[in-house]
Amino acid sequence: MAGATSVPPLLSLRRSGQSGTKAMAVPWTVVYSDLSSSNIAYLFGGARINLSTMQAGDHIDIRVRKIVLSGGAWVNHDELGYDNVQPANHPSVAISAIPDVYGIEIAMRQTAGTLRMIETEFYAAKVLGTS
Repeated sequence: MAGATSVPPLLSLRRSGQSGTKAMAVPWTVVYSDLSSSNIAYLFGGARINLSTMQAGDHIDIRVRKIVLSGGAWVNHDELGYDNVQPANHPSVAISAIPDVYGIEIAMRQTAGTLRMIETEFYAAKVLGTS
């Protein structure tokens, strides 16, 4: 006799199509953005940003912002600056997973040194069956 079954919602973690090599600029440049109009919680799965191309005299800022209220404005979640050549044994920045509902944005800028090309990788997890 067959019985009813229930399948809990599953998260599908994917590498974002926004991943890739980003050209640095002096003003803030958005390198990843996910705006949601569904009001369904999802998980920004994290990021890896490779700063191994930085040289002496370079300065790069990385900023993470979120929208925390429906229809609200961006608010800073985190912002850090990186200077000069990065350590050979740890040249990348890791941004950990962040629960989100309304939107998340990662922006970068380079305010000193020769403008660099930076490799990025972003992940997002959505509930299966949602966009």
